[in-house]
Amino acid sequence: MTPDEVRDLLFRARTRRDRQREIGPSELGGCRRKVWHRIQGTPTTNPGTERLAASIGTATHTWIESRLKSDKRFLLETAVTRDGMTGHVDCFDVERGMVIDWKTTKMSGLGYFPSDQYVNQVQVYGWLMSTKYEVRDVCIVAIPKDGTSRDIVTHVEPYSEAKALAALEWLQEIRGMGDAPRPEKPKKFCRDYCQFYDPTGVIGCAGL
Repeated sequence: MTPDEVRDLLFRARTRRDRQREIGPSELGGCRRKVWHRIQGTPTTNPGTERLAASIGTATHTWIESRLKSDKRFLLETAVTRDGMTGHVDCFDVERGMVIDWKTTKMSGLGYFPSDQYVNQVQVYGWLMSTKYEVRDVCIVAIPKDGTSRDIVTHVEPYSEAKALAALEWLQEIRGMGDAPRPEKPKKFCRDYCQFYDPTGVIGCAGL
């Protein structure tokens, strides 16, 4: 079996996220230009984006869910919609009133954890869950793929409706832009991970 055959077997099927058209909480605070292209319905110019890291993350979520599903304290993979924004909340600790979001990363990335994008995402999850429950705190859990259980890092902060609304306002600002924002990510990153990477820059984005 060749590497190409392995890639075809593992990544041929598209996931729910691959097919998702709406802007979700995980994109708030990310690359403005990518979000702008998604809003505009720009045709995909780079369909062969790298999917291994995302697939490992999905597998980790599935494993965590299998460990917690018998505990009634936790609500898992809860879909919530509010004012046109839909999110799938990884975990809600009913006893603590805490939204928990799982992230897989590398040891080298722990120094940058948590990103503003991660904080925006989990705060918006809190805003979504607050329609049904009292949300007191939000928590982001970083699980390093190349580390051990002792290397797991968490970030906990109080739920802030103001932060959530600021993240949603960020999205509204992009919706109002007539022209594409400037590129924000290096060309090498865009080539591997952005479906709108376009080396010509005619349709999509050529990156930095």
